[in-house]
Amino acid sequence: MNIDDGAASDYDLLPYPSMPITHTQPAHLAALATLFGIAVPTVDRARVLELGCASGGNIIPLAARFPNATFTGVDLSHRHIGDGRKRVAALDLENIRLLQADLTALDFAEEQFDYVICHGVFSWVSKPAQDAIFRLCGTILAPNGVATVSYNVLPGWHLRMAIRDLCLHYAGREGTPQHRVTRARAALERIAEASEESEAYGQLMRTEARRLKQVPASYILGEFLAPYNMPCYVRDFIGHAANHGLDYLCEVDLFAAVPPALDPEIRRRITSFASNRSYMEQHIDFQTGRLFRRSVMVRRQQPTSPSRIPDPDRLNALHIASPIHLDAAQSTDRATTFSDGRERPITTEDPVVRRALERLAKAYPATLTLDELTASVGEKVPAEVGERVRRAIFTIVMAGRASISVLPLRVGNADHKQPVAWRVARMEAALGQPWITSLRHAGVPAHPMLKTLLPHLDGAHNRSALRTLLMEAIQHGVVSVPEVSADKPPFPEEELGTVVERYVEQTLRYLARHAFLEPDRADDKLSAGALP
Repeated sequence: MNIDDGAASDYDLLPYPSMPITHTQPAHLAALATLFGIAVPTVDRARVLELGCASGGNIIPLAARFPNATFTGVDLSHRHIGDGRKRVAALDLENIRLLQADLTALDFAEEQFDYVICHGVFSWVSKPAQDAIFRLCGTILAPNGVATVSYNVLPGWHLRMAIRDLCLHYAGREGTPQHRVTRARAALERIAEASEESEAYGQLMRTEARRLKQVPASYILGEFLAPYNMPCYVRDFIGHAANHGLDYLCEVDLFAAVPPALDPEIRRRITSFASNRSYMEQHIDFQTGRLFRRSVMVRRQQPTSPSRIPDPDRLNALHIASPIHLDAAQSTDRATTFSDGRERPITTEDPVVRRALERLAKAYPATLTLDELTASVGEKVPAEVGERVRRAIFTIVMAGRASISVLPLRVGNADHKQPVAWRVARMEAALGQPWITSLRHAGVPAHPMLKTLLPHLDGAHNRSALRTLLMEAIQHGVVSVPEVSADKPPFPEEELGTVVERYVEQTLRYLARHAFLEPDRADDKLSAGALP
């Protein structure tokens, strides 16, 4: 009997949303390994495996982007695999296979993979299945391959276990997964309302009740009602990986390595234990109460292998993107401030760094190299200038304010007469999927306006045709806009035309900013398949 048959049947009835997971894309994993001095396999021809792929929402877009790479997804749920195969067929992809299988029985014989992804699985399966994940990574990972595994961690998850205990108790075992989720939510809300807000327990209950109102039922099923949820200490995870010939490298979100909020003295002490990664990472978790990790592993390296400290010089080989923008309100005559919506702005007094950051901001969502950030027309950039920019960019990368990739990303802009969105996004919008995948491998909510326009951004529809499509959608109630509603007087057609034109332009700018539009191939010979 399959050890996780109960979980599989639940997911058949309440499928888990299968979305793109930006940080798991091989081009990003390869960039992280490059920073640490590892010569990684070529991404656009890589062999990629995802363990626990659900219905393939993470790897199917990648397969569409990289026709010369091969992708394999494995999941226990028949429903997940069946849904995924339908998407593969709809896109006519021949470089991807989705397999229904139990991890504990999985055997790829002599087959190897360059990149292995295991997201949202490890903590939520049995101990034999966890052992199988490490066994597989230890045996099928190519010599310079990269694997990433996500999991819940202690001690931070101790608090959440109280919520899981409550949900399991009140949900019971009878009824469909949807009914059990409904009972769990209702019980948590009742207990939260009855708890003392001034007490720590009451605060936890109220916070979690509010949070769980906003998440899909499938998330509650997997996190709080599944047969298994076994968070672990990162020291044990690293030790388990080592037993299978795997070295811990870093987290997919580099900025989590040493959070900037930590006291400087604690940061110094943590860094002093750089040779003992298990101690260092565990100390961070005790200090921060982190709940979740997304760890990157490689095959065990020799003592003479590259340093386990990321090197800013290796940024030269990478492509960088950042959503920062110039914050004129906070800039002064001396200091220039950039913002990306976070509390801590980026400020520089160096005019060379300012110019580089301005170029980075203007290019987004496209990527630039360090050479492109420092290039001067007809002039050779002095080494000292390049070093200043490299150090500044390295700082914002390590702080999580910029993404890195081994491949470039080139995207289209909103000014093309007949803009083209990449085909996966067009298909997802046409099928009515709740989210749409961008060229940055990120999912965005599928607003009705996006669903209306995206399927027609195929290069055959000009602005006039797009305005006609949107006007019909508004008139038939498919898309609602504040200017037109049942409780308002009829809108004059000529004024409605102006409103529709504005919304078409806003939507195209949104799609360009979020990397849905392909570049004009006549102007840009680089493939739109490159990842940030």
